[in-house]
Amino acid sequence: MTSKTNRPRVQTLRCLLSVAVGILCAQSLAFRNVDSAAFDNFANLTAKGLDSIAQFGPAGSIALAVCLGVLFYRFYPNFNHAGKRDQLISAILSFFLALSIVLPRLMKLPNVSFDSYPNYVGGAPQWHKPIFWMVASVQLLTIGFTLAVIVCWLMHKATDFVESRNTDEASTAIPHTNLSIWERGIRFFDGKPKHMTVATLTMVLCWVPMLIIQGPAIIGVDSMVQLVQFRTGHVWDPMTMAELPGYAGQDHHPFFDTYIYGLFDELGLWLGQEILGFRILIALQSIVAAFAIVVSLVWIKKRTNLPDSCICVCWCLAAVLPAFPMYMSIVLKDSTWVSIFLLWMVAFFEVIYRCNNNQAVGWKLVLCLVVLGLFSGLTKKLGIYVTTVSLLLAIIAVRKQFVAFLVSMLVPAALVIGFVPIAVLPALNIAPGGPQETISVPIQQLSKVAILHQDELSKSDRQAIDKVLDIDHLKPYWQADSADYAKHYGYRLNASSSDRKNFILTWIRLFFRYPKDYIAAVPYLINPFVYGDTYYYSGPVRCGWWEAGGSQILTEYPECGLSYTQGKIAIPLTNALNKIPPFSFIGSEALYTVWLPLVALGFTISIRRYRNLRYLIPIAVSWCSLLLLPAHQARYTLSFLFVFALTLAVPFVQVLTNERNISS
Repeated sequence: MTSKTNRPRVQTLRCLLSVAVGILCAQSLAFRNVDSAAFDNFANLTAKGLDSIAQFGPAGSIALAVCLGVLFYRFYPNFNHAGKRDQLISAILSFFLALSIVLPRLMKLPNVSFDSYPNYVGGAPQWHKPIFWMVASVQLLTIGFTLAVIVCWLMHKATDFVESRNTDEASTAIPHTNLSIWERGIRFFDGKPKHMTVATLTMVLCWVPMLIIQGPAIIGVDSMVQLVQFRTGHVWDPMTMAELPGYAGQDHHPFFDTYIYGLFDELGLWLGQEILGFRILIALQSIVAAFAIVVSLVWIKKRTNLPDSCICVCWCLAAVLPAFPMYMSIVLKDSTWVSIFLLWMVAFFEVIYRCNNNQAVGWKLVLCLVVLGLFSGLTKKLGIYVTTVSLLLAIIAVRKQFVAFLVSMLVPAALVIGFVPIAVLPALNIAPGGPQETISVPIQQLSKVAILHQDELSKSDRQAIDKVLDIDHLKPYWQADSADYAKHYGYRLNASSSDRKNFILTWIRLFFRYPKDYIAAVPYLINPFVYGDTYYYSGPVRCGWWEAGGSQILTEYPECGLSYTQGKIAIPLTNALNKIPPFSFIGSEALYTVWLPLVALGFTISIRRYRNLRYLIPIAVSWCSLLLLPAHQARYTLSFLFVFALTLAVPFVQVLTNERNISS
């Protein structure tokens, strides 16, 4: 115990430490690698560092340093008095969080505009220079130390929430005459149909202004392919541009989505104005998305100890954050699929909850998982793999309700992966998607190795590669930011399944010879895991494939042209949201793909609710799926944004058995 005479000295030291950490952390956040010359000498480093800090302006830099210093001063006692276990958890967690901030400021980002905060055009990393590692270490230590203090305080609060909620539930029998705003708001998440309807429609009303600003619609390039093929009957492979005569469509993009978008296109034409069909589609998918979010909050209210205020804040965030309506205004498979996946996640959470608490899993819940898993796979091909693998891992982790899990896993997978390509696509005269899509990353990595080390490869390796890829034709077009170029210009259409099998075996074997080249070939794979891109997005009404018939879709709108509200409001608003730090943070992709899942993982371990780690299985599977994608776009991680409330609630899910819940 600190004596009274030493308290002023301790407080003074704490204050000085907070000031130093605040200044260093603010400078670390502000510093950017403007170009490779930044690390040539100390003078350049100082000049570039000051230039970076100047981007905030004097007032901004001081305000950032003061805020960080105050946070550190306020929360440090909790970290200082925490147990070694919690300190270790918060330190490990904060290291990875800090790494997601530091990496974009030291790495080259050539395709990002300078005025899009927090992305900055940078130079090539100077890995070989000690001063580079010094700067990286200072940034990691100061940002990580500050985050560790905050995370440790949050873990302390999480434990208090769980304990106080149990006490509050014991006193709920006492009627309250003066209800707080949170007590009034939480009633809309009690599961009653009328309350859920009000919460859903209110959220949609909050989205309406952004839907109007983004309007009348945003039709992505992929959707334009589907609409052109549905409308004109001109069928071709959009990756290789090879004609597919005799077919009524192609399943490169899910055929189920093609029929949905095509039918709403026809509805608009029948109503006398083509755009009306897409407006109706956007309204419907917005209602379904809002309903799915409300359902997730209802589940959280019933099954977790998360405070009522946090549940209401989650609803408010989903209602006011522009990212949600921005993606609902897009006619694209990701926007159509994400609501179905969120509902599947709720059903998955409910199954895990019942297994954790030794409760029966009824056939209705199994049927719900089957139906939602089926539609998840039909609207987005990757969806069926995420749901199937998640259920398989759940069988291994839970070891209960084997039949329920098995049925929920096998039926959708058998229908989507087996029955659809064997029976449905031939019956509808739809060509299957190109097999190169499933090996995008191996194509990207092995093509780079073949370009750089062709003379070093054995004859058998060159043959295995040449049967799948035309390296000579591909070489001038190869780019590191996407595997689409390698697939488009290099993939041989006559490659057999045996050729692709040998190709994959060669890819696995050569990884151990050229690991650096493999990593350098796919730099975009790190983008979802670092602090940079945001979910704020706007675009033209229609764009792409005019030469193949796209000009017949929405003829009243120019090719790649913006509507009045998109050009005057949506684009400037998107740029502003990306530049302003508070909004750029809450809209950041990494906040939802990295920060929330890692915080949920750390908090769950901290309060020792180990069974709750099972809820994070789909998150882990989704992480792995991101490493198989041909390129990076924020829409590929849209599921992380929509399941944010469920992710946040994982540490607080009730465990009704005798397992020890709270750390001593």
